Amino acid sequence: MQNPSLPQLHAAAEQALNRGDMRTLHQCCRQILQLDPEHSDAWFLISIAAAAAGQVNKAVEMIERALVTAPRNAEYLSQKARYCAQLNLYAKAIQAADAAMAENPERALILDTLGVVYAKFDEHEKAVLPLRRAVALAPDNAQFQFNLASAEQFLGNQEAARTAYENAISLQPGFSRARWALSELEKNDTQSTTGSELEKLLTPPNLAAEDQLYLSHALARNLERAGDYTQSFRYLAQAKTRYREKIGYNFSQDAELFSAIKSAFPSDTPIPESADSSLGENCLLILGMPRSGTTLVERILASHSQIETLGELHELPLAIKRHSNSRSAQTLDPEVITGALTADAEAIGRDYVTRCGERGKTATRLIDKLPMNFLYLGIILRSLPRAKIVVLERNPLDVCLSNYRQLFSFNFRYYHYHYSLTDTARYICAYKDLMAHWHSLFGDRIYTLNYEKLTENPEQEARALMQYLALPWEAECLEFYRSDAAVSTASSVQVRQPIYRSAVERWRKYEKELQPAAAIFAEAGLI
Repeated sequence: MQNPSLPQLHAAAEQALNRGDMRTLHQCCRQILQLDPEHSDAWFLISIAAAAAGQVNKAVEMIERALVTAPRNAEYLSQKARYCAQLNLYAKAIQAADAAMAENPERALILDTLGVVYAKFDEHEKAVLPLRRAVALAPDNAQFQFNLASAEQFLGNQEAARTAYENAISLQPGFSRARWALSELEKNDTQSTTGSELEKLLTPPNLAAEDQLYLSHALARNLERAGDYTQSFRYLAQAKTRYREKIGYNFSQDAELFSAIKSAFPSDTPIPESADSSLGENCLLILGMPRSGTTLVERILASHSQIETLGELHELPLAIKRHSNSRSAQTLDPEVITGALTADAEAIGRDYVTRCGERGKTATRLIDKLPMNFLYLGIILRSLPRAKIVVLERNPLDVCLSNYRQLFSFNFRYYHYHYSLTDTARYICAYKDLMAHWHSLFGDRIYTLNYEKLTENPEQEARALMQYLALPWEAECLEFYRSDAAVSTASSVQVRQPIYRSAVERWRKYEKELQPAAAIFAEAGLI
């Protein structure tokens, strides 16, 4: 039997890709490369198979082989950008995406891929251009509409975002994530909207747990605007309980982590710092429980002429994981903590500062606003001795409610507590206990800012914060809502308006439903 020719193998590889048969795709590409080791499209296609198998580093190597003979191929460049984004390699991802854009691609899928890469690194000004073009070329693609809507929302273009979300839903009525995102966009609207269509979408017996969560959160927003807080809470509880059971989460998993962190930093043991005492001199970390006001403070500070924000970076957790030499599949667990404590603190700090420097911002202070960095505070302060730390505190009942009402990323396991009201309350108690421990170790190296006081006396609190940062007061800090800078957190809608106090004591609307959490807080002495 005659061996297949290169064109036949290439056609077979493309057919395998189209039907999702990665094994055959890999085999065909291997045969092609045996016949022609420089076949660029074979390297491109085999990189897709490698990435699908979870071998993303290998996929980068393969796509770079494709680019050797086709350095200006926009599809190859966009794929390299995608792989590098998966590996959180900012500089390489953006460089590849920029190179692809320079070729003026006219395929909607390539443009959408580039937009998603830019958005992953909060480069929404760059993201929106290819995403708009992708939608113009393929207006009937619901996912493209959704991706564009997200970028428009983060840029503060609310009407454009609403239109794109509505287009996505019109094209795909069961697009549950788009319905949830639209409800988030409209959460401060005063008028209530009908939930009958959402209720109908919730009825299929085979509805995925994820879709139930999206739809239930959207419906809960509608019911809340209508003043039906009991029914709103009921829908949340049903969907969250189901998803919690699906992932098998138990608060003991987080309790063990908190305990391991505290044990690694005993109160009576000196904590060695980086040998370079200047490390972190331009670093400003804003942290605390999610939904405690961190985005508001970020916007206030980023409105100062000597401060810029880098957004919610994952560079610190990843640097700590790398230097821990842990083989654990988790970004943070007891093994990572142990390894990080034996690592070179200066090396961790320099790794982080270098990666922040790749963002190209040179202000006196650069903000990293990843709330969950509170878990790493001991390692952060020994690795970045000159860093400024701002911690938000807020009424625990409001934090609990706001976390429970929010839907965080499914892929980030450190948010799994928020699928249960009582788990959320226990997590907040553990957080408060850990923060008390950090304060006992580091004292005035940590600046605590109270959300309620900030909303009551914005200028007084903001001035005190500037004094801590050794920066002059600028009145523009309280006009943050006029900024057109992108905001890609759950507070992207709220921070487009002046400081308000309507979120203070919002828990009273749900006082009956929050009783189990209140009992936990009372027992812990938090209320």
